Amino acid sequence: MYKFSEYSNELKLLLYAIFIYLEMDTGIVKVLFYLMVMDTFLGIIKTIVLNNKFSFKKLALGFVSKLAVLLIPTALALMSKGLNYDFNWFVTIVMDLLIVSDGISIISNIIAIKTKKEVENFDAMTLILKSIRNRLIQLFKRLLITIDPKYHVEK
Repeated sequence: MYKFSEYSNELKLLLYAIFIYLEMDTGIVKVLFYLMVMDTFLGIIKTIVLNNKFSFKKLALGFVSKLAVLLIPTALALMSKGLNYDFNWFVTIVMDLLIVSDGISIISNIIAIKTKKEVENFDAMTLILKSIRNRLIQLFKRLLITIDPKYHVEK
């Protein structure tokens, strides 16, 4: 753990360099990261208030999965660079949707803490991921048709 904290500035610099290279808005990435941290913190408080079972393993897995969400816009930006195709607008929209999703989760956690009752949570993240996947499949099919007009894609 000491080694990690010793190199935290270098790690932060590396992440900034990656986001700048990929032409991603670092301000939006910061906001998304802070919302993820807030959501995790409020999730811990909600678990305690509702007397649910708390485990550090579940906390770690939850936080790692939230950080993995940052890989989605990063992967999209890398695809954009690799294909020499400008869909930075799509990367920004995806980050905006992820921000809204985390905002909904934060509000749900606050309501659950205030009312001391579990709130049915809208699974926006799964819907967003499925939508991104479907859009990428459509893009891939269009690229295949561009490469080989004889290619017929089933709809």
